[in-house]
Amino acid sequence: MMKNVISQLAKLMADEKIIAILKATKDKKGLTSKEISKKVNIPTNQLYYSVKKMVDEGLLEVTQKKNIKNFQEFYYSSYKMTHHSSKTLSDTIDGIEDGVNISAKWVEQHSKEVAQWILYETQQFLESMQADIKEYGSDPQQEVNIHAGAFSSSPKLSREAETKLLEDILLLIENAPKNDQGKDKKTINLLVEKWSQK
Repeated sequence: MMKNVISQLAKLMADEKIIAILKATKDKKGLTSKEISKKVNIPTNQLYYSVKKMVDEGLLEVTQKKNIKNFQEFYYSSYKMTHHSSKTLSDTIDGIEDGVNISAKWVEQHSKEVAQWILYETQQFLESMQADIKEYGSDPQQEVNIHAGAFSSSPKLSREAETKLLEDILLLIENAPKNDQGKDKKTINLLVEKWSQK
């Protein structure tokens, strides 16, 4: 069941139209289909299926309905998905800021939200990386401005060492802004994932 949910979400998140709609509807109040159409430059009649699917999957929410004559106009927002995806998850769990792991029971109960968040964050990383590659391709001297990067590691660790590693990573991230003496600051997005091979 969960595998199907993730497959459906992954398919949706790979669609450029879906990503364009997510970005266009970040406003908390939401936008009508006509307003979304103008922002993403896609005819309204071609948005209906995508918007409905996004609402069904929880990527968009209907923020308000207005009656205009005999017609109901809906306003759609991706605010919760795009602004509070990771914060909403962490706020739900007491003490996550102190390095407490998310329980398996909580993940089971919120598996769809977790999958949405991870897929959305991964898509943002891929988009940033593609922009960097494009910029570097047009001017290889711009290597210093490459902002997206990733690394992978597969150490063999005991449960205690794994817990300590995650605590150390969280502490490093938490202390980085406090230790930063630089002036030209920008938001750095990090997504730390871990899993074991079965």
